[in-house]
Amino acid sequence: MPEIGEKRINAGPSFSGIMKATVLVILILTFGFIAAAGCTAASHSPAPATTTIVQSTTPAITTPQETRAHYVVGVDADFPPFTSIDSAGNFSGFDIEVARSIAAREGFDVSFVAVPWDSAISSLESKQIDLIWSGVTISPERSARVNFSTPYYRVNQSIAIREGSGFTLQDFNTGKLRIGAQTGSTEAEWVQVNLVGTGIMPASNLTLSPDIATLAGNLVNGTVDAVLIQEPTLADTIKGKPLIMIGKTGAQDSYAVAIRKNDTALQATLDHGLALLMNDPSWQALKAKYGLS
Repeated sequence: MPEIGEKRINAGPSFSGIMKATVLVILILTFGFIAAAGCTAASHSPAPATTTIVQSTTPAITTPQETRAHYVVGVDADFPPFTSIDSAGNFSGFDIEVARSIAAREGFDVSFVAVPWDSAISSLESKQIDLIWSGVTISPERSARVNFSTPYYRVNQSIAIREGSGFTLQDFNTGKLRIGAQTGSTEAEWVQVNLVGTGIMPASNLTLSPDIATLAGNLVNGTVDAVLIQEPTLADTIKGKPLIMIGKTGAQDSYAVAIRKNDTALQATLDHGLALLMNDPSWQALKAKYGLS
């Protein structure tokens, strides 16, 4: 205990007091930080996501697709094994498959339409069709009106008669028979030039039919004594009928695709496609499929 008169010195706050003050300060600071953090988080919380649609005023740029050329092919609907049509309207035959194959190779499309054979070239010239692809034989008369592709097959003109009729090839060549041929065909032209035109046979002995089926029917029923048809088709036509082949005229024809005179680019395309196909092993396989040598 200090003596009377001695100056009292204040020793300062006790240790427990200091600790209490320290804890209080820490608590205040802690609550302050928490509050501040809460406010900060609230003020910076992301707004709900929204989708903004921007409509462009500039038209979209599109790349136009290349349009494939499409050609309408005129065919004889009754010319087996080259072109035929069934009751459902489906086309088939050697020339049909060749046309489709070349179209696929050269990048164009084809569709087929049956045309009367005697008006096929007129249909081509008037642009009702774009091609004639149906065992078209090359002749000077036709070449004056249309262009032809590279020839792709050669045929003989052959003669058939009824079994048991007793007619001979000499009877045919001397104009003693009534002969049938298809209208607009090179066979009809051969008869007119070599038999009628030379006076060997009267014009009345030549009967023209619009199609091969009618022609064969006329021979079976006796309307004509003989028919002149290109050999592959004749062999196909007389199957199962009382008809026989007796010989050939000696004339050979070449088949090609008929094209309008001014369609030179299309002609070049067809020639290119034919060259590729005819040098491909599939060409021989396709001919064998239809009994062609």
